[in-house]
Amino acid sequence: MSAGHEPAWVDGLRRALDDHPAKIHISFDSTTGYLALDLLVVTRVRRNEGTGTAIMRALIAAADLHSAPMALTPAADFGGSVPRLRTFYRRFGFISNKGRGKDYATSHAMIRRPAS
Repeated sequence: MSAGHEPAWVDGLRRALDDHPAKIHISFDSTTGYLALDLLVVTRVRRNEGTGTAIMRALIAAADLHSAPMALTPAADFGGSVPRLRTFYRRFGFISNKGRGKDYATSHAMIRRPAS
């Protein structure tokens, strides 16, 4: 995804997420309007403490406020289970980006439309 010219709220969101004990990388594609969660790694020590949930709530609140769709691709690169991650992200309204509803504007595996 191309960052292009990011809106100020994306940088503000990055600064707000710096307070969380996790590695987080987000990007914004100015062409499609997608806010992408490119990386979210919660250390094993902090897992099951609500850190990932708090981060997702902050991301979703910002995306919804600015009517930005979200995209991500669950991966096992850092020891996570892809099926477990898919279940986790579904709790926040993400759906698989495939089939008839596929949005070709993003190559990510899961997308979330902003809440009305």
